[in-house]
Amino acid sequence: MKALFFGVSGNSGLYCLNDLLSKGWTITGISRTPPKISHPNFKFIAGDITDKSLFNKLPSSVDVVINFAGVQPSILNFSENTNLDETLRTYVDINIVGVFNILEFVRKKKIRNYIYTTSHREYENYWKDGFFIPNDLPPAINYKGDHVMYAISKTSAKMVGDYFSQAFDIRVFNMRLPMMFMVPSIPYYLKNGKQEIMPFLKIIKSALDGNPLEIWGNPNLQRDYVHIQNLSNMMSLCLESKLNRGTFNVGTGEAVTTDRFIRSIGTMFFPDHSMNEYIYKPKNVTYKCAIYDINEQKELLGYKPILLDEMLKRLKEEIKGKNKEYNWGWKV
Repeated sequence: MKALFFGVSGNSGLYCLNDLLSKGWTITGISRTPPKISHPNFKFIAGDITDKSLFNKLPSSVDVVINFAGVQPSILNFSENTNLDETLRTYVDINIVGVFNILEFVRKKKIRNYIYTTSHREYENYWKDGFFIPNDLPPAINYKGDHVMYAISKTSAKMVGDYFSQAFDIRVFNMRLPMMFMVPSIPYYLKNGKQEIMPFLKIIKSALDGNPLEIWGNPNLQRDYVHIQNLSNMMSLCLESKLNRGTFNVGTGEAVTTDRFIRSIGTMFFPDHSMNEYIYKPKNVTYKCAIYDINEQKELLGYKPILLDEMLKRLKEEIKGKNKEYNWGWKV
């Protein structure tokens, strides 16, 4: 496959870029900053998707355009709490106008396939314990949540892509993403513009240090824990399928409880399993339930998700690699 890949410098983009290159793809990557990668089948073009002149520099003889470009709260140096005007404008400019520019390029150059990563925040009001969410429900944004404008902008861009698919006979596949688990080169994200260690890596680091692990909220709350490889696999399956379009939740359908998730981390990462200790914190706020029905993905695509135990094995190997490459100093 030959691909144009927007958003290659983000954590998910870089992981999927490396994975697709390992499968023999030839890729031209676009983002504002270059990814740390050197590969004979990879070419990088720096650019901003809100700048229309960028698209004059891009090759059009490709099989697919993959679009991971966009902004979300965890990568912004500001937030609605610190700079409301700038935050709202950024979501509109990049997540809506920028994505429209990409879709116009796809349409005008008659590129057959387009893959877009959207947010499961458009489904937030369906997040109820024990409910396996299908692919095709109408949007249900939580307008009192902390990701409102982000969810609106991503959903709007997805709807434009769906329109282009029907109107201009483009194969459009939307990947609806919950949190993707991976080990990036920098184990931090931004919260209100301030750097914090990623929550799940904080838990793993605590286990590696032999500290007690806390189990927050309802220990029986269920959730999908999704390794990033599932996303890359599903993109390939969509392109290989005979489908003309589709929106698919990138989930596992495993419905892992908070208790099992934390204890599984302990089993995988505690240095001395005779010292495993868990402390229940029922009053602490935890992540909401988000479980996805993947029967359609299995039936239509042959999707076989990586589940929790395999995910933790992969994360351990990824941490070992990053610890050595970036000198984190973790006792893995």
